[in-house]
Amino acid sequence: MTETYDWSRFYNALCKLGPQILLGIDNSTRGVIAEIASSTDMFWSDGLEDITAQNATGHATLRASILSVLELWRENVLQALDSDFGIELGWNTVSIDSTSPLIEELVAAAKI
Repeated sequence: MTETYDWSRFYNALCKLGPQILLGIDNSTRGVIAEIASSTDMFWSDGLEDITAQNATGHATLRASILSVLELWRENVLQALDSDFGIELGWNTVSIDSTSPLIEELVAAAKI
């Protein structure tokens, strides 16, 4: 089966842009998340690529897939910050800015 997305380019963009798409965090915490995301795979999980692979067939579907990936990535961030650094953030407070123009940059990064 031919892949319909560029996982490596998308994941690199996610690590760079993901922290900016999170709502409900202060700038200091955003900086910590950005540093961790840019230098480790601490926020990665198998599900991130699985979701992308299952749904990456067209722009609208790819965008929806990326929103799902972002939600799982958010959960990974919250879990890693809590378990590895003792930074507890509210699961109901931290969310994804689904209207951010950066979402379109992630879609562009994912496209082959």
